[in-house]
Amino acid sequence: MSREAVSDFLHAVEHSQKVRKAASSCRSDDELIALANQLGFSVNQRDLNQDSRDSAMTQWFEVSRINSSFQPPKT
Repeated sequence: MSREAVSDFLHAVEHSQKVRKAASSCRSDDELIALANQLGFSVNQRDLNQDSRDSAMTQWFEVSRINSSFQPPKT
Protein backbone atom coordinates (compact mmCIF):
# COMPACT_ATOMS: atom_id res chain seq x y z
CA MET A 1 0.00 0.00 0.00
CA SER A 2 2.67 2.51 0.97
CA ARG A 3 5.96 3.13 2.61
CA GLU A 4 3.91 4.13 5.65
CA ALA A 5 2.49 0.59 5.90
CA VAL A 6 6.01 -0.86 5.72
CA SER A 7 7.18 1.65 8.32
CA ASP A 8 4.27 0.75 10.61
CA PHE A 9 5.02 -2.95 10.23
CA LEU A 10 8.72 -2.40 10.99
CA HIS A 11 7.71 -0.39 14.05
CA ALA A 12 5.62 -3.34 15.23
CA VAL A 13 8.56 -5.70 14.63
CA GLU A 14 10.87 -3.44 16.64
CA HIS A 15 8.47 -3.02 19.55
CA SER A 16 6.89 -6.45 19.90
CA GLN A 17 8.93 -9.49 20.83
CA LYS A 18 6.18 -11.77 19.51
CA VAL A 19 6.09 -10.03 16.10
CA ARG A 20 9.91 -9.86 15.98
CA LYS A 21 10.14 -13.61 16.61
CA ALA A 22 7.57 -14.32 13.90
CA ALA A 23 9.34 -12.03 11.44
CA SER A 24 12.72 -13.60 12.15
CA SER A 25 11.33 -17.01 11.20
CA CYS A 26 10.27 -15.75 7.74
CA ARG A 27 12.51 -17.18 5.04
CA SER A 28 11.29 -15.14 2.08
CA ASP A 29 9.66 -11.86 1.18
CA ASP A 30 6.45 -13.76 0.53
CA GLU A 31 6.43 -15.12 4.08
CA LEU A 32 7.19 -11.68 5.50
CA ILE A 33 4.42 -10.10 3.43
CA ALA A 34 2.00 -12.81 4.52
CA LEU A 35 2.88 -12.14 8.17
CA ALA A 36 2.42 -8.38 7.72
CA ASN A 37 -0.95 -8.93 6.04
CA GLN A 38 -2.01 -11.40 8.73
CA LEU A 39 -1.25 -8.72 11.33
CA GLY A 40 -3.34 -6.16 9.46
CA PHE A 41 -0.61 -4.26 7.60
CA SER A 42 -1.31 -3.70 3.90
CA VAL A 43 2.15 -4.55 2.57
CA ASN A 44 3.05 -6.06 -0.79
CA GLN A 45 6.23 -6.84 -2.75
CA ARG A 46 6.18 -3.48 -4.48
CA ASP A 47 6.14 -1.74 -1.08
CA LEU A 48 9.19 -3.72 0.06
CA ASN A 49 11.03 -2.92 -3.16
CA GLN A 50 10.16 0.76 -2.95
CA ASP A 51 11.16 0.95 0.71
CA SER A 52 14.48 -0.67 -0.10
CA ARG A 53 15.15 1.83 -2.90
CA ASP A 54 14.04 4.77 -0.76
CA SER A 55 16.24 3.66 2.12
CA ALA A 56 19.25 3.22 -0.16
CA MET A 57 18.67 6.65 -1.66
CA THR A 58 18.34 8.25 1.76
CA GLN A 59 21.50 6.55 2.98
CA TRP A 60 23.42 7.66 -0.12
CA PHE A 61 22.18 11.22 0.25
CA GLU A 62 23.26 11.35 3.90
CA VAL A 63 26.86 10.50 3.01
CA SER A 64 26.99 12.34 -0.30
CA ARG A 65 28.81 15.60 -0.82
CA ILE A 66 25.59 16.90 -2.36
CA ASN A 67 23.96 16.81 1.05
CA SER A 68 26.20 19.57 2.35
CA SER A 69 25.04 21.96 -0.36
CA PHE A 70 21.48 21.66 0.95
CA GLN A 71 22.39 22.42 4.54
CA PRO A 72 21.85 25.94 5.83
CA PRO A 73 25.05 27.88 6.42
CA LYS A 74 26.37 27.61 9.96
CA THR A 75 26.32 30.88 11.83
